[in-house]
Amino acid sequence: MVSLKKEFLLVFVALSLSLVGSTQVLAEIGSGKVSAKSSDIDISIFGHLKVFPHFISDPDFNDDDTPYDFLLSEAGTLDNDTVSVAHEFRLGFLGKGNNWSFMSILESNFVFDKNNTDRGARAGEPLDSGMTGEDFGIEKLEFTYNFSDYGFPVTLETGWNTKHLDWETGALCYLDDHPYVGLKGNFNDISWELLSAFVYDNPGTSPVGSDDADALDWEIYTLKFSMPVATMKVAPFYAYSDNQARESKVSYFGIETYGKIGILSPKAEIVYATGDRDDLPVGGGDIEDADVEAFAAFGYLEANLEPSINPYLGGYYIQGDNDASDDDIEAFNAITNAAQYTHTFGMTNGFMYQYVPVIGTHIYSNSPSMLGKNSGYGGISNSASAESPGMYSFGLGCKGAVGDLTYKTQLQKIYLEETGALEEVTGVSDIDDVLGWQYDLLLTYQFSDHFSIGNCISIFEPGDAVEDLRGDDYDETAIMDTIEMKWKF
Repeated sequence: MVSLKKEFLLVFVALSLSLVGSTQVLAEIGSGKVSAKSSDIDISIFGHLKVFPHFISDPDFNDDDTPYDFLLSEAGTLDNDTVSVAHEFRLGFLGKGNNWSFMSILESNFVFDKNNTDRGARAGEPLDSGMTGEDFGIEKLEFTYNFSDYGFPVTLETGWNTKHLDWETGALCYLDDHPYVGLKGNFNDISWELLSAFVYDNPGTSPVGSDDADALDWEIYTLKFSMPVATMKVAPFYAYSDNQARESKVSYFGIETYGKIGILSPKAEIVYATGDRDDLPVGGGDIEDADVEAFAAFGYLEANLEPSINPYLGGYYIQGDNDASDDDIEAFNAITNAAQYTHTFGMTNGFMYQYVPVIGTHIYSNSPSMLGKNSGYGGISNSASAESPGMYSFGLGCKGAVGDLTYKTQLQKIYLEETGALEEVTGVSDIDDVLGWQYDLLLTYQFSDHFSIGNCISIFEPGDAVEDLRGDDYDETAIMDTIEMKWKF
């Protein structure tokens, strides 16, 4: 029998879907930005507030209480069968002068609660630190200097702004805001960017200067070119991951392409990872130095028929490992898989793009890369497994706008790419390859340039792979319904 809570949820969803929702990420800078200018610097102020009440049912696909009965979003933990209100507030500053610029964004981002919002509370009260709301700080930062006036057409950049290698396509390899120092520039129609980014720089308990002082470090080095070819962009890239925290050194060779051909907007990406991972436990408890060789790909095609009708289809392929007993890692571990933020199948409040422990997806990702026993050589927060089953998916959808109302609706079927290694480390003799189906519907009504209200409903129906891994009781449909209230200036 459906519970009263679920009945209320379904009625609420129906009413919400008849009104409003969202398909586009609002721009960081609103049309009403405030600018102050002096003789040598121009400063702009901008910002936004996003408030997301979440209604979640069965995030573990189980009616009973289990260790997997929650989700984790960027704002924090989202509970089952209750209302959690997440928010993101940003206040930003842009400045530019002769050959130089800066950008700084202050942010608070957490699930609403008295203990993290009320700064006026008194110290000494139960559960009160006396200095609450401390999550507010610098989320993004970038300073640049252009040396063109000195005969060098190169721009120096540093900070921790969002950087990416493949955001335009599947975000299979890298999209994140790690601190960096880099150079970028253009020659003719070709743009380039060279970065050195620092994920971890932690000496741990080792004395400074000792041989293992870098044991917890992780640095990445990236180079990307982008060039026009007819009506398309072609962007080859390379990344070197020196991941001492996982005793691995891995190179990623990739290329993405995107653009327009008539009414069609094709996008594609391929990435090949090769390198090594030292001291990997393999079958029988042996410790081996493992070779890394893995592959991932993405394809997408959209037809721009008219503003209100833009159908699309596509899919992902992320290789999994087939044998936990050998010294090869064939599972593709991204540096950061951030599929949530793509303009293809990305969905900010989509179910599988959260940290979902029952299926092993990490926040922002669409791959169950955390399934497995032993650590791999990457992933968000170094979370990916050497025995990751990988995934492949097929999806189709449609998006568009009718006046001030926009929509995006899509359906994806997700499979485990390879289950051999996962079966070995879990002891499950036969794991089905169907992970599940996800359906998303996102609507938005834009009341003005500065305010919109939306609704996103994301439904995940688990496949037989979930029951094989977790048990027969893990067969309930998960529902994540989110109201989206957005202000910007």
